[in-house]
Amino acid sequence: MSLPTRLKIDIRDNWSKDDTKLQKSQKALSDLVGYKINCEPEWHMLWAEMQPHCPDTSTFIPSVCAIVSAWCDALTTLLDDEKNEKWADKVLEELSKTNRVKIRLEVLPNPTTPRPTATWTAPQSAFTIYLPKGPLALTSALSSGFSEDLLACLDPPVDPTPLSQRQVPDDSWADIEVDSTSGTISTRDTAPSITNAQNKGPAAAAAELDTLPDVATLPRPEYLALKPPYHMIITHSPHAKEMSIQCSHPPSLKVVEGYLERWTKRDNNTVNRPPAATLTLHESPFGLGILQDRLTISTQGSRMTFVLSPTLLMSFVEGVLGYALVSGDGGTWTFRRDVGFKS
Repeated sequence: MSLPTRLKIDIRDNWSKDDTKLQKSQKALSDLVGYKINCEPEWHMLWAEMQPHCPDTSTFIPSVCAIVSAWCDALTTLLDDEKNEKWADKVLEELSKTNRVKIRLEVLPNPTTPRPTATWTAPQSAFTIYLPKGPLALTSALSSGFSEDLLACLDPPVDPTPLSQRQVPDDSWADIEVDSTSGTISTRDTAPSITNAQNKGPAAAAAELDTLPDVATLPRPEYLALKPPYHMIITHSPHAKEMSIQCSHPPSLKVVEGYLERWTKRDNNTVNRPPAATLTLHESPFGLGILQDRLTISTQGSRMTFVLSPTLLMSFVEGVLGYALVSGDGGTWTFRRDVGFKS
């Protein structure tokens, strides 16, 4: 299959030229690790897979360049961060086997996420960037998503024994930890039990919490958010035709979004009948991976006369998700859940 002339021109102008953003990102990575970058995509194969999802030919090559550039920037940032020293040593050890940074591009037929992903392919001693077989959505979360992939890709898969099958001492339930790379919940056997802490009395229990943690030992925000207690704040602004949900537990927020999105009515007063309410998840500025901590629901663009009411949402949060109302005042409600969800 021959490439269209438009793609050949874009490869020359966006991929090969020395002054492009991609080449600058690759040079920065090469200078840091001391190895050349080897990335030679099979353009005709990529185009054959992606053509049905790229009606505008002129955007395909620039999108791929932006994806590879974001991947290079993410790897450069992680390797240059002293906090990732052990992980960086693993990366450099793998790169030393071939004395180059090999990057492969492949199309993923059934992606679990709409964003491009990356992994380490040991047989080829190369990093593989997977393009989802669908529209290439370039978002601000691209680099943070690659950072999350890269930090996990060189760790061997872990098949932990379920807690119900583990023999642990009675005093092992006080400290539930979240693995900072995999998100796996585990117990630390040396921690004092909740029962023992309660038996010591309020003064002793409070004394155990008086020591501030070392910041360097804390998990990343996206994993810390998986630990209870979970907090949720619902804000209703009837004049702005908008509701905002802030939540410290991203999976809870995704369930709310998925449920409301499924049951949102259509705006029959508009020709293309869009949803009567627009739901938007917002990414947090904190963490290395993708951490979404806010959901906005708006009817500003709808021509229907629907009025947003917080009652359905409050009922869902309390009755389905099991959060408890802590306080409510002037259009703002605060909820809390102290028990973690089972995986």
